[in-house]
Amino acid sequence: MSLPTIVAQRAVVTDTHQLTVSTVRIDADYYDTAVFDDSASKKHTGMSLGGFVIDSSSKRSPDRESAMEVHREALIAARNETPKDPR
Repeated sequence: MSLPTIVAQRAVVTDTHQLTVSTVRIDADYYDTAVFDDSASKKHTGMSLGGFVIDSSSKRSPDRESAMEVHREALIAARNETPKDPR
């Protein structure tokens, strides 16, 4: 198995949060998309956004096309939604 390769990575900065949506290729049929909190305080870590738990979960895709769709959906959520505390 080789090292993960970044396929797409975009920063999303709004009035309420500073996040990065990242999709990496792990293997030929394994892509992962995750959302990371880039703020200095890490105040959104553990919160939910678009089906992700920030800094804690990822979504697996079997091919690049579906991975890019998941990445796009995560970007839209990061731009349009406010992270929510699941508690």
